[in-house]
Amino acid sequence: MTNLPAVFIANGIAIVLLVVLLLSSNRNMRYGLLDNKIFYAMVAFTILQCFMESAAFFIDGKLIPGYRILSIILNCVLYITDLVFAFLWTVYADLKLFSDTGRLKKVYPFVAIPAVLVIIGCIVNLFTPVFFSVSDANIYQRTGLYIIPYIVTYLYLAYGAILVYSYRNKVKRYFFLPAIIFMIPIIIGSLIQYFVYGLSLVWAGVAIALVSLYINVQNEASCIDALSGLFSRQYLNRYLYSESRKNGTGKALAGIMLDIDEFKKINDKFGHQVGDEAITAAGHILRNSVCAGDLVTRYAGDEFVIVMRVEDEKDIQDTIQQIIKNTESFNASGKSLYKLQFSMGYSIYGPHGDTVDAFLKRMDEAMYKDKKEKREKNILPERRNR
Repeated sequence: MTNLPAVFIANGIAIVLLVVLLLSSNRNMRYGLLDNKIFYAMVAFTILQCFMESAAFFIDGKLIPGYRILSIILNCVLYITDLVFAFLWTVYADLKLFSDTGRLKKVYPFVAIPAVLVIIGCIVNLFTPVFFSVSDANIYQRTGLYIIPYIVTYLYLAYGAILVYSYRNKVKRYFFLPAIIFMIPIIIGSLIQYFVYGLSLVWAGVAIALVSLYINVQNEASCIDALSGLFSRQYLNRYLYSESRKNGTGKALAGIMLDIDEFKKINDKFGHQVGDEAITAAGHILRNSVCAGDLVTRYAGDEFVIVMRVEDEKDIQDTIQQIIKNTESFNASGKSLYKLQFSMGYSIYGPHGDTVDAFLKRMDEAMYKDKKEKREKNILPERRNR
């Protein structure tokens, strides 16, 4: 037996939450980058689901001409939009992690195969029962195959979560906790709805999940550099202030400052768009070169700072060697018009009387010493202005 007041209240609250989310967001965010477009597509699908699910519950069992056909259509569309939402989540998670549209084009046509097969089943269900039936009395009933779209939907949701978990230490780790939080209300709501037919909580759970994710996106904008995908200088300043006040951790606070050698030449020769791609590539290299817990930031322009806790200088040298190795692999791949090379300098925060400004200044001086030595060895041409 359907509890219509509970259905309307739950879906109504979900719609209100998501409409407020849309009204509070700015136009540039809704229609800007691909990940933002996908996020707002998920919001739109959720609002649509809330309306259609409420309508499907309302007409169920009512013997009014046309209602049986409408019920079949509504439920088929609901099955399809369920799948589309879950699939969009996997694409969104992948894009937030890797920022690679080429990867999407390569991988996701195959990932979409289960969804396509279920959608075909839904289209067939318009004419003959596959996942559900609607009796002559206009009563919706699940068939034995109902579990298939449910499993596929859950697999997509799980796939997105597994991606985030698997790459949490290598790419955009700030996304890990919000992604896990995103899953919790969806899982709770959908499980309740699965085991208690007639009670609708899944889309209210989805709405809560999307709002929490939106809050994270807003926070992300203030602490993440959009081009490199790394933490921003503002976040670095707050982080260093906090870490420099910690004592007795057992490990020293250390930092590496890096500068892309001859970055101006990349811009001058290939244009600023390719220069932006070089910054993005540098961000990927650095993220893939550090250990879990290390902070990687874009400091300014083509300069970057890595902050870590170390036992001794060997830990720093190990990270530098990993950066060199990953940079050489990137250059050897031949995928770009340019070659990347970093000048690097490091420093360890002093236990007594040191300051964040002095710490950064020592890294900066060591980095330009490295660059000067390269010029003296004719590895880099002389440059008049720093």
